[in-house]
Amino acid sequence: MTLASGADEKNSGTATIDLIDCKPRVQRQRQNPAMADRHHYVAQFHLRAFADPEAARTPDPWLWFGDLRRGTIKRRSPKNFAWSRGLFAGPGGLANRDATLEAFMAKEVEGPAATSLRALVNQGTAANGIPPALCRYLAWAAARSLSMKTLYQNWSDNSPLMEEMHVAEPPPPGFAEMRDVYRVHRMEHAIHSVREDVPSEQVESMRSEGWRLLLGADDFLELVHLQAWYFQARFFPRLQWLLLHAPDGKHFILGDRPVVWGFAGRSDEPPRALRNPLVQLAAPLSGSLALFAHHAASGRPESIGPSDINRIIALAAHEWVAGPTEKVVGEALSQRADQ
Repeated sequence: MTLASGADEKNSGTATIDLIDCKPRVQRQRQNPAMADRHHYVAQFHLRAFADPEAARTPDPWLWFGDLRRGTIKRRSPKNFAWSRGLFAGPGGLANRDATLEAFMAKEVEGPAATSLRALVNQGTAANGIPPALCRYLAWAAARSLSMKTLYQNWSDNSPLMEEMHVAEPPPPGFAEMRDVYRVHRMEHAIHSVREDVPSEQVESMRSEGWRLLLGADDFLELVHLQAWYFQARFFPRLQWLLLHAPDGKHFILGDRPVVWGFAGRSDEPPRALRNPLVQLAAPLSGSLALFAHHAASGRPESIGPSDINRIIALAAHEWVAGPTEKVVGEALSQRADQ
């Protein structure tokens, strides 16, 4: 797999490209209420942007859901998938330990981003750059997907000890003011079994003795919060962003990893890979619009089309892909089968 290649895209399928910008800012607007304890790791407004054109203006639109495990394609409502019960019920890195990331993201992230995405889709252009509220949502979407739970654990297992880490660059402003949260963690050892009561200050010393940190719900939420901040403050601003328009008759798809970065054949790279000049990133916004990003030093591919973006999303997905037509989702499933 190449993260961006126009090799298999016919001339009629090559996307139109707008150069745009993505800078981190904070905006606040009205709350978008969450639905009970179904916590969507891909926001419903984002899913609705991929609705079947025949259903887009109905009270309950649907899109085509491709189950990667079963190989089936069915119609699904956005409210009925891409969620996990109580997933964001904790505070993450919020100073108010009684707050929840679900309420924070609904009010501060998803509400403003939904308005911005609707405007962008309706206008079809980003002359003034991608709206900051949408950039902020994409940072959270990149960090919080359910499949990231597995990736965070893999990256934790393979990360060096703190004392062996190389500092690539200073942390963003404000990092030193972060308050430590002390609690117990779960760790396992090949000989000594599992401990459920490891204090935060003992984690690194136990890792040096062969113990493995088992990431739990609180660990996941703290990683989501920290990583979303790093995407906004460090990684996204250093990329060159392109807005892609699908030509008539072509569509973009979405997956359970709605923002994917990596290299040729490697899409499970840790976020620090976004420092690499060769890295590329794909983020579909709707059935007709997608973002592609690269480093200025590497330059962009000569042509990028929907099939390129869809291949990236399909191969990086863990459980599902979805899109506006049964055909485009079927093509995505076929691309995975061919690898």
